[in-house]
Amino acid sequence: MGSPSPDSDYWYHGLGYRSEAGPMVSPATATRLAAVFSCTRVCGETLGSLPFGIYRERKSGGRDLASAHPAYELFLQPNPWQTAMEFFEMMQVHLELRGNAYSIKVPGNGRAIDQLIPLHPDRVRVYLLPNNRLRYEVTAYSTGQIDRYTQDEILHVRGMSYDGIMGISTVSAMAEVIGVGLAQQQHRARYFHNSAIPSLSVETVKMTDEARETMVNSISEKFSGEGAFRVIAPPPGAKVTALGLTNKDSQLIEASQATRTEVCGAWRVPPHKIGDLSKGTFSNIEQQNIEFATDCIRPRVIRMERRVDRDVIDSLRAYESAMGDFYLVFNMDALFRGDMKSRYEAYSQSLSWQTRDEIRSTEGKNPIGGAASELLVPVNLETVSQAETRSFSKHGVDSAEEESDQGQSEQELGGEPETPQDGTDETSEAHARLQYSRLRAMALSAASRMARREARSLLRINASEQFAADLSKLYEDLAPVISEAMVLPLASAQRYLEDHRSLLLEAHGRPLSFAREPIIALIEDSAPAVLAALALGARGRSRFSRSAVPNSQTSHLPAAWSGLA
Repeated sequence: MGSPSPDSDYWYHGLGYRSEAGPMVSPATATRLAAVFSCTRVCGETLGSLPFGIYRERKSGGRDLASAHPAYELFLQPNPWQTAMEFFEMMQVHLELRGNAYSIKVPGNGRAIDQLIPLHPDRVRVYLLPNNRLRYEVTAYSTGQIDRYTQDEILHVRGMSYDGIMGISTVSAMAEVIGVGLAQQQHRARYFHNSAIPSLSVETVKMTDEARETMVNSISEKFSGEGAFRVIAPPPGAKVTALGLTNKDSQLIEASQATRTEVCGAWRVPPHKIGDLSKGTFSNIEQQNIEFATDCIRPRVIRMERRVDRDVIDSLRAYESAMGDFYLVFNMDALFRGDMKSRYEAYSQSLSWQTRDEIRSTEGKNPIGGAASELLVPVNLETVSQAETRSFSKHGVDSAEEESDQGQSEQELGGEPETPQDGTDETSEAHARLQYSRLRAMALSAASRMARREARSLLRINASEQFAADLSKLYEDLAPVISEAMVLPLASAQRYLEDHRSLLLEAHGRPLSFAREPIIALIEDSAPAVLAALALGARGRSRFSRSAVPNSQTSHLPAAWSGLA
């Protein structure tokens, strides 16, 4: 067919490695082996088919889907001819066969990255510059021209690496095993090309060289390939004997099985995923599916997510002011789904940590809102707010114990307890006081949990120029939580938190260094009494106590901390 043209891919594809078994092993030839192609296809299609999203981390914990982030639209259609599935599948296939995957980050339409143009790994060369940055040289498809790019212009996903610059090709590492498999495959093909008939030996009388050559050619023509199984008549005195080992004698089937197992081990793919059920049973297939997700797919997912976060999402944040902690997440939940019965049983056991609306979203159904958006208490199957309201009258501690532990007077928590109005005796009055003390203990317990949560959230906020905005966002998110947990009107919870916000902003604006820890400690120590008093319907409001923080830590606090109006 002649020599390839100068711009042909032939000159840019590695010629491969000559294995001891004979065949040349390269990414192109390796996929002719069924086990290699199957493992590569399973990994590429699985990662490419996973649903994904761009999320933003909350300062107070949790995350929100950022569907408006420019990276989300970019990955839905990375370039004019590929979908998200095709793009991620291709990148993963390049990683499986060559250890590296590349795409050019093309700016446009006012964006730092408008398209991701895939590159064939064999056309890319990577160089480490003296300044410890990377340079990429890419050979163009049509002209053969070499274009140079900086590391900021290339999305480079690398596999396991020895030097941190180039990933290791699994095909190259497993060249000998793949070469043996290719040799076995070629042997089987030649065996069946000859219609599974072994070589023959002919014993005959003395013949001239010309007569012997004619006889050999005649038998070969009629007894091999498409002419097999025809009847032949050997010369008088000739005896025909079959030679060579059969496939059964040479244990070709066992050798092929061993090759498949070694290839699956290199790719970390369970054999049943490529159609090898020799070791699969009804009892272990489900466990193998779990191991496939955790041991095979999860490392590949993490590798892709971290590289995209660094090379794409961070670039968009820097150039497009998409500030915030954004990151890519592939949803692997679909890989762990069992049959419908097992899935629904798992949902029923998860109602204490996810809502029914979240379960509906997982199943692809729309949320219904209302009580379905609240968590349930597993024992009673009721909402958290209902359980806390009910527990006020059913749980508590002894009045004397509670007063000793909390050190709070009745006046601090909203005045004297209600006394019976019908003139009952001292026993009834003591019973009423005991009921009130139990209610007060429950209120203090719930308020303490809210104060600890507030303190932990405040410690996560950096004392930077964005402190005021982050603080307002924190208290905006915290107000509904306190309102529900303490059975307070939302406006009351907002006024309670507004005092904290004002005092923190006042302290932050002082010329002295921002003493966040003592202020937070003061909130955690004194705020529960204030919040419990609000929940019990106190007419007045308690003051913060400075006794919980040593004077040395509070000497420079603003004067406003002496009490709340």
